[in-house]
Amino acid sequence: MVTARPIKMKIAIPKWWEIALAATGTIFLILGTRWIRSGELPEQQIVIEAGGCHTPATILNPHITNDPPGTVIVLHGLSANRRIMMYLSLEFAGHGLQVYALDLPGHGDSTDAFSFVKAAECATAAVESLSHSGKIDASKTIVAGHSMGAAIAIGMADRIPLAGTIAISPAPMVLPKRMPSNLLVFSGQYELAILHREAKALLRASRGTRAQPEDFAERRAFDLRYVAGGTHTSLILDRNVARQSEQWIMQCLFPDIPFEILALNLDLAPYAVANKGRRGLAGSVLGLIGILILFPFCATLIAPTAGGPRTDRQVNHPPYALSLAEVAVAALAGVLLLTLGVPLKFLHMYTADYFLFLVLFVGGVLLVFNRAQIRENWPPSAATSLSAAIFAVIVFLSLGAWLNWQLDDAWLNTPRWIRFAAILPVTIIFCTAEELVLGPVQNGKHRAMRFAVFLLLRLEIFLACTLAYYQLRSGQVLIPLLAVFLGGVSILQRLDADAWRKRTGSAAAAILFSATLAAWFVSAVFPLT
Repeated sequence: MVTARPIKMKIAIPKWWEIALAATGTIFLILGTRWIRSGELPEQQIVIEAGGCHTPATILNPHITNDPPGTVIVLHGLSANRRIMMYLSLEFAGHGLQVYALDLPGHGDSTDAFSFVKAAECATAAVESLSHSGKIDASKTIVAGHSMGAAIAIGMADRIPLAGTIAISPAPMVLPKRMPSNLLVFSGQYELAILHREAKALLRASRGTRAQPEDFAERRAFDLRYVAGGTHTSLILDRNVARQSEQWIMQCLFPDIPFEILALNLDLAPYAVANKGRRGLAGSVLGLIGILILFPFCATLIAPTAGGPRTDRQVNHPPYALSLAEVAVAALAGVLLLTLGVPLKFLHMYTADYFLFLVLFVGGVLLVFNRAQIRENWPPSAATSLSAAIFAVIVFLSLGAWLNWQLDDAWLNTPRWIRFAAILPVTIIFCTAEELVLGPVQNGKHRAMRFAVFLLLRLEIFLACTLAYYQLRSGQVLIPLLAVFLGGVSILQRLDADAWRKRTGSAAAAILFSATLAAWFVSAVFPLT
C-alpha cells in the first residue's frame, strides 16, 4: 500500500484568486446575459400533434417581411435537442427565414419514446402536418439536419417534395428511392470513418456535384463539402457551415438570381437581425464559463456548513498501477458480459443502460478488491455528505437553467427526474470506488499524478466501449460520438469533487457530489426509449 501524509484541512475566507475568479465569473454572466438578449428573435413554443406524435417545436420568425421567403425545418442529431441547434436556427432566422426547430422522440422536451423509426416517423408527420395546414409551403421549405436528423431529412424525399435539403454529417441510413431535392452534404475532417463513407455514398448516388442555376431550378443540385478541422459536433457551431448553408438555401429559393447577388444580399443583411446566432452562442458560452469559475468561491463559502475543516480520514490508497490493471480487466470483462444482454434495460435509456451497467460492474469490482479503504472511511459524516449533495443539486440546477436558455436542453423534465433517481445509486457505487482508489487530495506532483491516474481510469472504460463497438459489434455508437463531451464533463466533475474534498476532508462528500453530477449528466443527455 502507498501511504500518504494526513492532511489538515484549513478553510478560512476565500483566497484572493477565488475572489478574482468570482468577480470575473459575475462579469461574464452579466455580459453573457446581455449578448443572449441582444441575439434573441421573436419565438413561439408549440407542440405539433401529428401521426400519433407530440413533437415540441420552437418557431423563429424575425418578421422582416410579412411573407418570409421560405421556411427551414431544423432537425437535431442523436442525444441532442432543438436548443443545441439554436445557433443555426438563429442564423437562418436572422436572414429573414421562418424556422421550425423540432425535438425528436426521447430528446429534449419530447415525452414520446425514442427509436430510430419513431424519430423519422414523427419528424415526417410534423412536416406533413405543417404543410397540410398551410403553415409552411413545401415548395419553399428546406430541411436542415445534423447526424440522425440529417438521415431523417434525406429520407423525407420519399414522402414530401421540398425545395432543398442540408445534411450535416449524416448518420448511416438506407438511401431513399429518390434523392432529395437540392442536397448539400457537409462532412468534417475528423468524423468517424463510417460517417465519411456515408457522405461518399450520397455523392455516388447523386452522380457527382451539380450546382449550376439550372440544377437548382430543376431541383437536382448536389454538393459534398469537407470542413477542415471539423468534428461531428463542431459542424453545427461552425460559422462557415452556417454561411454556406444560408447561401444554399437562397439558391434553392431563388434559382434564377445569380449566386453573386444572393451572396451579396446575405452579406448586407440588416445588422438588427443578422448574426443573431453568433451573439447568442457567444453569450451562452461566456455565461457558462462564468458559472464554472464561480465554483471555487462558492465551495469555500459553503464548505463550513458541513461542519468545518477536517483532516481527511483516508491516509492511504492502493498502488495506482494495480488499480489501473483492475479497471482494465474489469472493463473488458464488463463489455464481454454485455454481449449476453443488458441488465439495466428497464431504465429505458438508449445507450445509457449499457454504459451504466459497465461502470456499475467496474465500480463493484474495485470495491471488492479495495474493502480496506471502505472501512477506513466508514461511517461517513451525515452533515458533510448532505451538504455536498445539496451543493451538487444547486450546481446542476444552475448549469441546467443556463444551458436550457439557449445552448442545450439540460433541465430535467419529469421522466428524466425519475431516471435520475434510478441512476444515482449506480453512480454512487462507481464514484465511491473511484474516490477510494484515488485517495486523498494532496498538492504538487502528487496531485498531478492523482489526476493523471483518474484520466487513465476513465480512458480505460471509454476504450473498452470503443473496442466493443468496433470489434464486438455492440452497436453503441453514441459513446464514441460523445467522446468529447464525456471527456470534458469527466474533467470538470473531477476538479469540482477534488475541490469539495479538499475543503471538507471528506471522501463521502466528494463521492456524493461527483455521483450527483454524473447522474444529472446521464439523465439529461441520453435519449429516453
